[in-house]
Amino acid sequence: MARKQVDPAARRAREAARRAAATQRIGPRPKKTPRPRQPKLLYDLDPPGVFYKEWDHPVGTDADVMAKVGEHFGPESGEAATMQALLRYREIYGPHIPLGAAGQLDLILTESDLAAQLAPNTGCTEDEAHDSVHSLHAHGMLLIADDGSLWLTVPPGTPYSAPNGEWAFVEKKAKAPTELTDTLG
Repeated sequence: MARKQVDPAARRAREAARRAAATQRIGPRPKKTPRPRQPKLLYDLDPPGVFYKEWDHPVGTDADVMAKVGEHFGPESGEAATMQALLRYREIYGPHIPLGAAGQLDLILTESDLAAQLAPNTGCTEDEAHDSVHSLHAHGMLLIADDGSLWLTVPPGTPYSAPNGEWAFVEKKAKAPTELTDTLG
């Protein structure tokens, strides 16, 4: 005996009736809450330049890392202070820290007094302004150019990025520190 052909319209109608009956029994499906879009951090954006060639990735919790450093070098050593700074950067930059760029940005912030200028205008302390500048850097809004200067940038893939989805260097915010300029020149 030949199999009976199923009418697609009748099948859709039965499925719609089944869904309507289930909705009456159970109630409507709850609305899905949209997940917030995760911003890309600097490592994922792959910034150009010599300051973005070396990245560090401290492994373990802050307490474990500091315990290991303290065990090998001593808790008051320069290495412990450096690791403390890296762990603070990990909170801002995520798991991957651009060593050269973060250090250069610190030099710019201390030599140019940029954080001190931002603090009164934004109503925050100098330390908060310092961390805010690092946060902008971590999200690709500021980059260190190859000459060591700080630039306002637009990351690739955003509406105002350069053609072909490249980085756009918009405005120079601070010149390179004299320490670096002396060694480069």
